[in-house]
Amino acid sequence: MSETSYAAIVTSVHGRTGKTLLSRVIAEYFILSDQVPAVFDTDTIERSLSECFPDQSFVVDLADVRGQMALFDSLVQPGPDSRVVDLSHLSYRRFFDLMRDTDFIAEARRNGVEPVIFFIADRNRDSFEQGRVLLERFADCTVAIVDNAHLRRATSAIRFSLDYQVLEAYDLHLHMPSLDPVAASVVEDPTLSLGDILRAPIPLNSADCGDLALNARASIRGWMVRLVREIHRVTHSLDTRLAPEAIPLLEAPVAHRSDA
Repeated sequence: MSETSYAAIVTSVHGRTGKTLLSRVIAEYFILSDQVPAVFDTDTIERSLSECFPDQSFVVDLADVRGQMALFDSLVQPGPDSRVVDLSHLSYRRFFDLMRDTDFIAEARRNGVEPVIFFIADRNRDSFEQGRVLLERFADCTVAIVDNAHLRRATSAIRFSLDYQVLEAYDLHLHMPSLDPVAASVVEDPTLSLGDILRAPIPLNSADCGDLALNARASIRGWMVRLVREIHRVTHSLDTRLAPEAIPLLEAPVAHRSDA
């Protein structure tokens, strides 16, 4: 079995793209896989991700040199557990400049840590431009292009651009399904454990749901199943690339595999 752990860096050029929600589900994925991931929140104002994992998260100020050093040092530390970075769009350029100008990727790999960048293209022209630049700058690092179904579709003019076509043709995509508005409002509660919803058996009636309505729980659970399977597909693909003969690092952590 592969001994690789992951440094999952979730990012986008703009805010309100589903970045923190995806970071949250990736962290839950590692937890469901019997890991204890370190979770890094780089939004020092809202701190949305750290509120979801108060016992295992760290708020990092990337405007401060000490914060930069603490984050990069933590990401390359050897250890069996993966780590997740919710990279604020305000720190996007600073973080990737530091990542490119340091020995981060090579050092992480020497320590058995595989960096993976999850880039959310948000349908703005500069988002696709920066996505193409990211692929070029980090050709030595795995990048997964995230297609968030909740975001509006790019205009036809953008779809004919070189930047858009480069990202569309890229071989590793993660599809992030859309969540209905009622369920999305429920998920905004940071005290709600998405992992617990996925692990729990499907309730037969509303009395078994506690404070969470039956239809909202079913919607969230179905959405989680689809997204977790997408995350597993990406990590499984990477495991195969790293060690074609190896057993995948993570089995899909879904309690009831027959569920949609």
